[in-house]
Amino acid sequence: MSWLVAHDVWPRWVAPQPPAVSRFDLLKSEQRQAQYTIMDSVGAMGSVWTSYLMDESSIRRDDLVWIERLPLDVAPLRITVNSVFTGDGVLDEFEVRIENPDTFLPIKLHGERFHADFSFSLENGTQVRTFKIPLTEGALISGVFNPFAEFRDLSVGQTWQMQVFNPIAALTNIGSRFIPLLVTVTGEERIQTGTWEGNCLVVEAGSTKAWVSAGGEVRMQEVLLPVIGKLRIVREAGFDTDRRNAVRRMSFDRPDPWKRP
Repeated sequence: MSWLVAHDVWPRWVAPQPPAVSRFDLLKSEQRQAQYTIMDSVGAMGSVWTSYLMDESSIRRDDLVWIERLPLDVAPLRITVNSVFTGDGVLDEFEVRIENPDTFLPIKLHGERFHADFSFSLENGTQVRTFKIPLTEGALISGVFNPFAEFRDLSVGQTWQMQVFNPIAALTNIGSRFIPLLVTVTGEERIQTGTWEGNCLVVEAGSTKAWVSAGGEVRMQEVLLPVIGKLRIVREAGFDTDRRNAVRRMSFDRPDPWKRP
């Protein structure tokens, strides 16, 4: 029992707040946009485009995820993830929208930060479910297809808690919609991704792993999902704005239950 408390329970109690998003670092143009390729054992299966926008009081992170194929009959998928941070870089609002052109209505998840928890509503057509996640179980929330953002001032041994939303579980009811992670910076490795080579700090959380360069860029991530298996998410050298805009403009014929007349 003492070993269990020391190695599992205690780290979750004492894990500090996750690293904040830095306004100063985002002033650098190369930090404001990033493109990733999602791969499995067969090859490329989708893309992620991440953009940061700033104003005087907040920072916004927009993720557009395009999944062309999956082992489940739910692809293609367009997933938009919007995260709003305070001026101090603390997550304040989180929203996910999942769309498929043929088989189901859009699914929408919206969460807002309160004093002690995130309060969520999950909408699927006319069905609405509300629930809360205590901040003690993760003050940072992200999407499973790009769980880690830019990181600054990481050090080996650093740890924090976060939650990852799995949209595939929301669609299929297979696995957990939210995956709690206890994240730890475990060491340093040199990696080569095809477009980049260098030393990275290794960030691990159970079956999730990321490699972060000295400049704070997340160069590669690995995620293990139920049914789908292991995915590798690799940062690319460029940012294909035309392709991103084409995916964003793509028209899905299903009616939007949240659109006001």
